Amino acid sequence: MATPTAPPGATSALPQRFGRNVIMNYAAQGTAALSAIIVTPLLLHHLGKSAFGVWVLASSAVLYLELFELGFGGATTKLVAEDAEKRPEQALQTLNTTFFALIPLALLALGVGVGIAFAFPSLIHVTPELHHQVILVVIILSVGLAISIPGDTIGGALVGHQRFDMLGLSNSLLVATTMVATIVIVVLGGGLVALATALTVIGILFHFVRFWMLRRVQPGARISYHLADRARLREVMHVSGWFLLNAVILAIYNACDVLVVGVVLGLRDAAVYAVASKLATAAVQGLDSLAQVFFPYASATARNKDRGALTEIVADGTRAAMLVGMIISVMYVVLAEPGIKAWVGPGYGTSAHVLMVFAAVIVLSTPVRVINVTLSGSGRLPLVCLIRGTEVAINLALSIALAYVLGPVGVAIGTLGGIALARFPGFLFVGGRAVGIAPLTLLRRSVLPHLLPLAADAAVLLALRGVANRSVPGLILDAVAGSVTYVAVYFAFGATSGERHRARAAIAKYLPPRWRHNLGGSFADADVPSQG
Repeated sequence: MATPTAPPGATSALPQRFGRNVIMNYAAQGTAALSAIIVTPLLLHHLGKSAFGVWVLASSAVLYLELFELGFGGATTKLVAEDAEKRPEQALQTLNTTFFALIPLALLALGVGVGIAFAFPSLIHVTPELHHQVILVVIILSVGLAISIPGDTIGGALVGHQRFDMLGLSNSLLVATTMVATIVIVVLGGGLVALATALTVIGILFHFVRFWMLRRVQPGARISYHLADRARLREVMHVSGWFLLNAVILAIYNACDVLVVGVVLGLRDAAVYAVASKLATAAVQGLDSLAQVFFPYASATARNKDRGALTEIVADGTRAAMLVGMIISVMYVVLAEPGIKAWVGPGYGTSAHVLMVFAAVIVLSTPVRVINVTLSGSGRLPLVCLIRGTEVAINLALSIALAYVLGPVGVAIGTLGGIALARFPGFLFVGGRAVGIAPLTLLRRSVLPHLLPLAADAAVLLALRGVANRSVPGLILDAVAGSVTYVAVYFAFGATSGERHRARAAIAKYLPPRWRHNLGGSFADADVPSQG
């Protein structure tokens, strides 16, 4: 039976496996969140507060050793993505070049980790009985992280091949495996050293799992010193410096708000701010999981296609990001007070006000999120660093000034000010010009179609807000009803024909063939193979 062709206008600039990649990214995040919910109370109960505090601090401190990767991870993904489809032998050369170049840096990171291990007990003032355990735990965790510095290039290569689905699956399995191992160890009475050893061994083994996945994507892929290339290393190093600078800017951005609140206003206000900040961070991570799918796609497109293709990526990608970002933002505005009360109890009204400001942050940042990622993927990292660096400076200045006047809400407004004065106009006007899309074109094609769904969603949330105030199930019902309304109105009035076709294709996969035929031509046509 011949496969029908897609209807006119049903094409899309979204990458292949877009839906699957995003879903698996979300699955990995969800698995990590579930693991934290389950494991945290177990660790507290079986290890005790002191040992649990040691575990948290040691794990956090060791993570900073990842800076020794020096941006090579992002460079690996970008360069592999450029060559994966057209020049697979060069993609393999990039993988081996970065893998072996990172080994000396990994050894340096391990040496620093060992040094930290012997200084750590004094820094955190542990009891004598925990002294030697702390040293061993930090050393063991440092070994695992040092191995991951070159090992993570394999995951970067998977992303370069646009296989977020495989990487997300491996990360979900890794988290699930470590969760089971943690439960078994602590329930059987194992201590910090046994826990660190088990998790390190599991982490190392999963590098081999990802390598097996890479060989499925690129048959013949192998790790060999003979495939490393000096000329390729120079190219990697040129790109990696900008990735490192961007990572430092993002680290400052992510840490500065809570630090400002803690230093200027004190620990109690920092706790109030952190409640809203955690919800905002979860939303941003969800949006990043969607947007980052465009990074390797933009790299491949910029290298192998004309400039106009980047324009379509930004337009279609922004519409997809808006679908998620606007649902979250209107939910945070309308349900901030009942949501925070249900989560942490009464007395956090200021947290609700902070969350409302963060909703505005999401509204302003979402339309330019895909431009940001597209610029990074297409090699315009100097422009990205300039815009984000300016934003961080404005954010820090405004947050400090407004903290004295408005308290925690002022710090959130400082974050909003950085986006309003730097990120939004910078990426919309300067970034838009770099990828070939005019600001008005982006707003008309990607933002305007979401205004009616946004209004409908807000109306439903407000109409059911009384139900949300009464109980947690009512809160969930209100949030779900608003989200369903948004999606339904968007696909009825705002979506392009290509988006409707892809949605029908996704639904049709789960329907029996006779149902598709009985439901009419729209589902029959949905048998068309689609990207994603």
